[in-house]
This record gives sequence, C-alpha cells and structure tokens, in this order.
Amino acid sequence: MSQEYALSRVRDALEKSAGNHLKAQRLLLSWLEKDNTLLLGLVAPHIQSIVTHAVNHAGTPRGLSGGKKVQVEPEQTGEFGIAVLESLKGGRNEGGFGFGETAPRGVVSKPGRASQSHVDAIHRLAQGKHVSKDKNKKD
Repeated sequence: MSQEYALSRVRDALEKSAGNHLKAQRLLLSWLEKDNTLLLGLVAPHIQSIVTHAVNHAGTPRGLSGGKKVQVEPEQTGEFGIAVLESLKGGRNEGGFGFGETAPRGVVSKPGRASQSHVDAIHRLAQGKHVSKDKNKKD
C-alpha cells in the first residue's frame, strides 16, 4: 500500500511541477519531512542496500581510503604473473612489447607525413565539400 501511495505522490509532484524533474524532486523532499508513509514507500525497495551500505560504512575505520595493499612475491606468481606485474609496472619483457611478444610492425615506427592529396581531402571534408574517390575527377 505504501508503495502505491508513494508512486501517486511522485505523480502528484510531477504534475505540480509541470513535468520538471528537479522541481518534482525538491517538492518530494519537502513532503518527506512531514510524511513518514511517503518516506517508507520510497525507501522500502532499497532498504537492504541502504542497510548494507550503513554496516560497511560503520565497519570501516576512518582515514582508510581503499582496500589493503597486498605484497605479492615474484615466486608466488609464476611466469605469467611476472609478465603481468611487469606489464602493469610499465616494464617490458625481452620481446620488447608485452608478455614476451614482439611489437606489430606499425606500432613501433613513427607515423610518416601525410601526402598533400590527403591533406587537401581532409580540408575539403572540413569545409563540407564532396570528396570523390575518382582521382581523375575535379570538383
């Protein structure tokens, strides 16, 4: 019953705010201060998550920003683990690329300069002109 009531009050708020969601939210928040049935109807579907969050939040000591850092020794990881750790640290294997593989041909070399026809085509596209694929045609 309280969920149906809550939905009807949400619809009322949307009507009174002419469909403006922000105004409807503000109106609902002002109604929540006085209407516990509305509060219960809105919160009931989410109560388990709210309780879980509260317990986790209360159980975490203040000042901790994240999880515990675990020190993993290289002997515990094996060959694959070492490759992953090196990759994450930014190191490279003997292959020079990652996980012992050689780098693909195009990845290592620096890009060359674009041809003048390519540059002209890009400029024409930027100006909104049609670029034909036929090199013999002119605009």
